[in-house]
Amino acid sequence: MAKIVPGILTNNEDEYHKRLRMAEHVSDLIQIDVVDGLFSKNTTVGVDIIKKFPSSSSLEVQLMVEFPQNYINDLARCDFVTRIIFPFETGTDVNQSIYLIKGYGKQAGLSLNPTTPVESAFHFFDDVDFLLLMTGDPGFSGQKLGENTYERIKKVKKMINEMPVEIDIGVNFDNAEKLAQAGANFLVASSSLYNSPDFRVAYEKLAKLASLQS
Repeated sequence: MAKIVPGILTNNEDEYHKRLRMAEHVSDLIQIDVVDGLFSKNTTVGVDIIKKFPSSSSLEVQLMVEFPQNYINDLARCDFVTRIIFPFETGTDVNQSIYLIKGYGKQAGLSLNPTTPVESAFHFFDDVDFLLLMTGDPGFSGQKLGENTYERIKKVKKMINEMPVEIDIGVNFDNAEKLAQAGANFLVASSSLYNSPDFRVAYEKLAKLASLQS
């Protein structure tokens, strides 16, 4: 069984606010993407906008940035931000970022790009609260699920079965059930929700698929 997490990736403040309020009506956990134009060739709203609109739901902020530690302090001071995710592939000190996040009492998540072998981050598995597997190019929504995603989930679970795994990019009505059954614990959905005629109906449909047991 996996939890569906609405994801928000936009560079428009009004669109951010609109999507945040929509997501709050269906989920107690929402993912916000922060992209700096360096780690990925895209940009989104930043920490200032996240702070401007306190949320009634818990937020997990996925940092797709070159220098995560420049963002962590401001984000962690927001009560409604409960989880902060940062990329394994930056040149910064992973241990220091984990320590900084946890020092604020927040959950620390580590994201891996689809071309990064899960084994390369194994020595951090005991220190993070969950692992996020990107299934496409970071910083862009509307992509297809990477073909090796199911194998990567199973590989993580074989290493540490208790490690919570989150999947981001390409989650839809055709694969949510299979991803959950492969062992994913959280499924981030964006296009499949916001492009649907009825956001709530789409969320409930995805949630039902993700809860089916084989």
